[in-house]
Amino acid sequence: MRSIGFFRIRLKHANSMGDMMTGRGKTGLKAVLGAFAIAAFAASPAAAATSDWAVSDGGRMRLVALPNQEGGYDAALQIEPASGWKTYWRHPGDAGLPPLIDLTGSDNLALSSTAFPAPEIGRDEGGLFYGYHRPVSIMLRLKSAAPSETAKLKAAAMIGLCKEICLPFQADFELALGPDARPESDEFLTLALGRSALPETPSAKFGVSDSRMSADGKTLQLTLRLPSDQTPEIALAPSPGLAFGPARFIPTGADKGALDLPVTRRPETGPAVVTILIKSGSRTMETTLAAE
Repeated sequence: MRSIGFFRIRLKHANSMGDMMTGRGKTGLKAVLGAFAIAAFAASPAAAATSDWAVSDGGRMRLVALPNQEGGYDAALQIEPASGWKTYWRHPGDAGLPPLIDLTGSDNLALSSTAFPAPEIGRDEGGLFYGYHRPVSIMLRLKSAAPSETAKLKAAAMIGLCKEICLPFQADFELALGPDARPESDEFLTLALGRSALPETPSAKFGVSDSRMSADGKTLQLTLRLPSDQTPEIALAPSPGLAFGPARFIPTGADKGALDLPVTRRPETGPAVVTILIKSGSRTMETTLAAE
């Protein structure tokens, strides 16, 4: 495992145990861990692996992996910013570097999906900010072409860590994985808490009930179903080439509202999609929509 040196740079446009309840309503810790324990140990024995910590001036990160019941693996990239430092969500906002994870060179593994816990949404010296001042686990779902055989996970991870300056921090991880041994308790707990901190998926009472482009093609218009009458917080992660102006929310009832997203740029090629994260009261939901 290696980490690169640091240099002063301005990066433009580029979970912790205490936060394990984020986006999960009132689900208790015992219920969460109990469900994960049943899922992990009712299946055949599993192997887990944890890398060493890669350390920088702005924080540290490591990789944890565990086989799942679908014949693949769940993994967590654990990031712990140092005191006073911050790192970023899947989209950083106006400035910063989102996490980049490359699995080139892995054997019998391919990335299926990446999931992030809900970020802080606000403004700082760089403008709009989506990210974390706390420890966070980025969750990876990995597919295996031959589940009964061993696998090798090679991951090159780069993240942004910022305080007065921003430091790109890169580390290479390599884990040998297999389906034969049970997980260690700390590895199991890391994966369980990481998954419990993820946003909800859309439901009838919390989600986007309608999505359409305005007649002039300049605004993505959404109808929201919300679990709270508080004004929601919104974070957007558009696909490359797609950009939005400031969101406009209009409440239309105690549990619903209209959200207008002005489209300021469209991709010349490729899909126009946006991942939208909505915080409403104590709950958080995330979904991906076409912006056509």
